[in-house]
Amino acid sequence: GHPRATSSIVSHTRTFRRDAMALASASSRVFRTRTSHVRSLAASRSSRANGVIHRAKATIRARGNVVASTGVSPNHENAFPYDDTLDVVLYDTTLRDGTQQVGISLTCDDKLEVASHLVDLGVGYVEGGYPGSNPKDAEFFERWFSEGLAEKAKANNVTLVAFGMTRRRNVRADQDEGLRALRECPAPCVCIVAKAWEEQCQRVLGVDAEENLLMVSESVEVLVRHGKDVIVDCEHFFDGYAANEAFAVQVAVAAAKAGASHVVLCDTNGGSMPWVCEAGTAAVVQALSAEGLDKKCRVGTHAHNDTSLAVANSLAGVRGGARMVQGCVNGYGERTGNADLLVVAGNLQLKMKKKCFPGHDDGGACLTKITRVASAVASACGQPLDPKQAYVGSNAFAHKGGLHVAALAKMPSSYNHVVPGLVGNKQRAVVSELSGRGNIVAAARDSGREVSPETATKVLAQIKDMERRGFVLEDAGATVEILFNRADPMYRAPFNVVEFTCHLSNNSFSGGGGFGAGELDEGDVDVNSTANTNPSPVQALAGYKKGSVAVNQVVVKVDLFAYDDNDAESAAPVAMKTTLCVSEGNGPVNALANALRLALSDEYPQLRRIHLRDYKVDLLSTGGTSAATTRVTMDFADTDSDVTWRTVGAHASIVEASFRALVDGMEFGIARCGTEGCAVGFAKDEAEAEAGREPAPTRR
Repeated sequence: GHPRATSSIVSHTRTFRRDAMALASASSRVFRTRTSHVRSLAASRSSRANGVIHRAKATIRARGNVVASTGVSPNHENAFPYDDTLDVVLYDTTLRDGTQQVGISLTCDDKLEVASHLVDLGVGYVEGGYPGSNPKDAEFFERWFSEGLAEKAKANNVTLVAFGMTRRRNVRADQDEGLRALRECPAPCVCIVAKAWEEQCQRVLGVDAEENLLMVSESVEVLVRHGKDVIVDCEHFFDGYAANEAFAVQVAVAAAKAGASHVVLCDTNGGSMPWVCEAGTAAVVQALSAEGLDKKCRVGTHAHNDTSLAVANSLAGVRGGARMVQGCVNGYGERTGNADLLVVAGNLQLKMKKKCFPGHDDGGACLTKITRVASAVASACGQPLDPKQAYVGSNAFAHKGGLHVAALAKMPSSYNHVVPGLVGNKQRAVVSELSGRGNIVAAARDSGREVSPETATKVLAQIKDMERRGFVLEDAGATVEILFNRADPMYRAPFNVVEFTCHLSNNSFSGGGGFGAGELDEGDVDVNSTANTNPSPVQALAGYKKGSVAVNQVVVKVDLFAYDDNDAESAAPVAMKTTLCVSEGNGPVNALANALRLALSDEYPQLRRIHLRDYKVDLLSTGGTSAATTRVTMDFADTDSDVTWRTVGAHASIVEASFRALVDGMEFGIARCGTEGCAVGFAKDEAEAEAGREPAPTRR
């Protein structure tokens, strides 16, 4: 380093002109198109200007002397902390860039949970946040070390990263508050964002190209001197590259000269095409090689998804020579998101044969975890996992058409681009009105049963009729399972609902216009009136009748069946008990569930653990009439194991539709849940577990 107490940058030519940039690039033999006349012109400018920044160094006047800032070279014996057998290292920024997505807000506990999944997966870098921006991120870095994640990360060769930016203009790097926060953060690696678009430097930062390069190099130098591994994200690189190739490349080279271990080229606006990303990446790789920096500094890529090309642009960057890919789990991020790091990993490993996970098996064991990690991170972020998501979505290997299912039975690669188990997912046949008998046979096999052609034909006919009446069964696996059960002549039905009655009432409309004391809305009266002290019944009638007491009472009559356990060949009940139960609830569906559970739970105590997790209503009407068919979808969960299943009901009455879905859900719970938990994974998951593969998340 050198003293900077009264330093000032001296330059007679404050505009970093394109021809001068070409000279700098020509010196590294990257851009050879400039003429000797241009190079001579730039050279003459350089000789006249004491402070003009050359490609290799910045000349700075300090305390009356001219001192050359040649950059600080870190100890590069361990320049890359990850497994050097990796072709590409994965850098996850879900906890910072991903949380900029509308609708995602993580507590510190949430961030630690997500981080734990990422460490278990084996990504190379986990970006924890911006320690200088908020107390929550500062807490995260502290708890990473105090709650055992640091040890787990070290064992898995995962590096924690803190995010920040270069020094501010007119502020010394060693006195910049943001850089101080990064130096004091316990994370061993920092990633700072730097501008690589000359126009943005001038119009947004208010600095010229020369000052921007100094901001980059001086910031990296300070962090390297304090023992940090430094990654520089070249923001807006490809926009800058389109406007001025030489300047954009020079920003990356300046960072590498100052000691950065990686320079990451960012498609910040997400508008670049893959061939542009490949060419720009190749240019930086060539520039680093020409300067002899390629052994100390590697190139990375960070793509946004504004044109749905983030994954493609990331792979194009790898084709151009990038050794690092930044992205987020499930493609989270602001606007339309970032590159989906899990999809990138699947493509790198399976399509490009690039190792991006550690392990002696070329990362195959880690790759089988991506489906589970996608689901777990989505849950922690409060986001539904897109069923169409490549590799990891529930529909990624789902087949609905009968012809496809028939072909898959003969040749699994007919309609699967990879073996689903390689990414921890599984193939499934969806049953619907478009199904053939092969779908039914495949669905039965998934549920651990074999069915005869006659039974498959019978169930298929029922499904087609039910879908005609408004049922949608392709994701209601529990309802389909119940259809199989009831079609089996040896099925022992646990109960039968004889009848039920719902009584719904509300006393809010009784007397005085329907409002109780203090229930008059502020908007129901004219605030400018002097007569509002005692509003009249006429005024009250104009408002919304809130209601004070709602009564939801249900009576259910159920037949409970008993069977001879010693006679496995008979499905005929040996005894029957009829139960009449009355219950109330905070709504008709809750009252129905309470009454049915009351009638059954003495005989089947596992029902006390089963609760309704989600309830969805769809009105199946093209004309918008109140007499239209209503479809109700219910998600059930076992409180002990958190296993879930889904049923569906359809009827002109929303209460009847709800009750049909409720009965199927309870019957499925009796069949699949016992005192020690629920067996909803079915036979295929058991086979996968025996083979040493991790089963895919439970399907509904």
